[in-house]
Amino acid sequence: MSAGLPSLTDAAGQTHPAARGAVRIVSLVPSITELVCELGLAGALVGRTGFCVRPRAALRRVPKVGGTKDVDLDTVRALAPTHVIVNVDENRRETAAALAAFVPHVVVTHPLAPRDNVALYRLLGGMFGRGAKPRRSRRASIRHTRARCAPAKRLRASACSTSSGAIRG
Repeated sequence: MSAGLPSLTDAAGQTHPAARGAVRIVSLVPSITELVCELGLAGALVGRTGFCVRPRAALRRVPKVGGTKDVDLDTVRALAPTHVIVNVDENRRETAAALAAFVPHVVVTHPLAPRDNVALYRLLGGMFGRGAKPRRSRRASIRHTRARCAPAKRLRASACSTSSGAIRG
């Protein structure tokens, strides 16, 4: 990778090339599904979990592939994705490994704090030719994330932070 270009390395240390041609994305992470749509890639989403519900209008016709912990691998296989996006805390390691057997690019994410969204924007934006800029500014997105997580943290500490290392094992 040449100087000045952002690293397209995911949370598992896997380097991903910029996508070429048509992309078909399955997102197994609700917050990442929202980001994919913010990056203008809703039309490339071919699958999502039942928990991926926002933005509602954009996802209405995107097929569900199960939940974050109980992904229907046969359904994913039938959708023929070029990319599946998973998360260390949301998805099982075994699921990610099974997906890697038939999906060209399994992208592992693991943002721990609102500021980590900047690297996530760079990764997904760089991979899918959207630069690193979602429709909402990074600063506005971080404020939005903090506002959404603050009330949840009062209810239970792990609502917006990591819990078990699901993909890590």
